[in-house]
Amino acid sequence: MILKVLFKIFFFIFLYSVGHAELLKPSIGGEKKEILKISDKRRVYTVLSEDSLVYEIYGPARLELIARYPSNKKTKKSQKFSYLLLIDDEDPITINHRYKIQKSIRSIQHPNHYYTYSGNYFLNISEGNHRIILKPLENNDYPVLVRFLKKDFERPNKNRSELKPMVFQTNHKVIVDGKPVSYYELRKNRPLQLDLNGPKKLRILSRLIFDEYMGSNDSYRIRVKNGKKILGTFILSSERSSSSYIEDIKDKVPGKWRTCEIDIPPGNQLITVSVVDKNKNVLTRFQEYK
Repeated sequence: MILKVLFKIFFFIFLYSVGHAELLKPSIGGEKKEILKISDKRRVYTVLSEDSLVYEIYGPARLELIARYPSNKKTKKSQKFSYLLLIDDEDPITINHRYKIQKSIRSIQHPNHYYTYSGNYFLNISEGNHRIILKPLENNDYPVLVRFLKKDFERPNKNRSELKPMVFQTNHKVIVDGKPVSYYELRKNRPLQLDLNGPKKLRILSRLIFDEYMGSNDSYRIRVKNGKKILGTFILSSERSSSSYIEDIKDKVPGKWRTCEIDIPPGNQLITVSVVDKNKNVLTRFQEYK
């Protein structure tokens, strides 16, 4: 009997490690927790209040940062909340969210409170040790609830196809190892849209365009929406490429390519991809996996 129980426990742990992401715990801070009931499942969130949360993470890995905001009353108005994100020695990024209340969520500790839909940010970290800090901001009336997940990189399926945006303004050729690769330019307030039939996995390959005034390294953010719903925002860090160049733009340098992936739900979906940062232009190409 004991052996059967142990087998069930180890089997559950094995399934959890294979099919789910790892929930990260802060190495500094994070003593306060809140348990939310979401779709009949309990999810543990860390409370970001007066003190910062510090995470020590070893890569390579994909990270997902999920944030929600509480409200003491039921309202139809969108709730604004924000926090500060610091990745290693890079410049801090202010994360701003604005979401409505998700009526089906309840808290174990605060059953009379309400909570917003989740704001999801995605990060790719390279091999080695990384230090990520979350800092609260004074403009929040209540503490932000965060949940940090880590997932190993997946090998892309070989059954893939290149996608072309529905409407695009500029198409550039990036010369890589002597061969031209087609990219579509992404600018602030000039998003690109894709017509997809899910379920599929969308892979976005991107290169930051480095102007002369920019340093050797910089970061940028790509946001992916399904209709009006934000599927996620990806924070990517890149450096100037020493070998590739843009065929028709001689005074600018492409960054090294970076990738992000997102699951597309079943059915016909209109996917919008945009760059969040002002004065930053990005070259993109798109692939779908079945």
